[in-house]
Amino acid sequence: MNEQLIKLIELQEIDSKIDEANDNIEKINSEMNFLQETLVKEKEQIESSRKDITGSNILKKEKEIEIASIDEKIKKHNMELNAVKTNAAYKALLNEIESGKNEKLRIEDELLALMESDEINSKDIKDMQKEYENLKKEFVEKKVLFESVLKKSGELVSQLFSERKTKLSELPKNIADKYENIRKNKNGAAVVMVEDNTCGGCHRNLPVHVIDELKKGQDLITCNNCMRILYQK
Repeated sequence: MNEQLIKLIELQEIDSKIDEANDNIEKINSEMNFLQETLVKEKEQIESSRKDITGSNILKKEKEIEIASIDEKIKKHNMELNAVKTNAAYKALLNEIESGKNEKLRIEDELLALMESDEINSKDIKDMQKEYENLKKEFVEKKVLFESVLKKSGELVSQLFSERKTKLSELPKNIADKYENIRKNKNGAAVVMVEDNTCGGCHRNLPVHVIDELKKGQDLITCNNCMRILYQK
């Protein structure tokens, strides 16, 4: 096999390892970002529910004040019943008392609904807090693991780039440039193996004269269709 072709294959193997390591780094960063975003959203939901309860507590206090005020009015009207002189005034006070009682019942129903809602929200907050703590624990544990993996992957990429630089320097500039251009245009695969007389990149059948040239192993041969560099084992 052509010596330059051997170096190109070795160079592509290095590039494949770099791509794999970078993909691994990207996946780890993506998962870390997802976990972090999930934590933030969970915390925001907890804070939102707590604000709802705080707002509800203010409303409940207002309802309790309204009920106390109505009780005072009813008490006052009951005392006034003994002092009225006319039947019309007596009936008017009874209507006021009845209206106050109905208003009190309405507000008490609203107060009860708020209390029931708070009870549900409080339970939800406990559940969300528990989920948040579990997620936080998972995040911390994975962060330690991922940071270790990222460090090793970074060191590996650095080492591979050094090997890549050395391997490129062993090739003539025109061949190195050709490899780089093909790799860029073909999403990484610049050198492909021929199987059953077909290009391993575009899978087109290769002409007989191309196969013959490959067998000679003297020159770099490219696929006429996809322009990738070809080799045979």
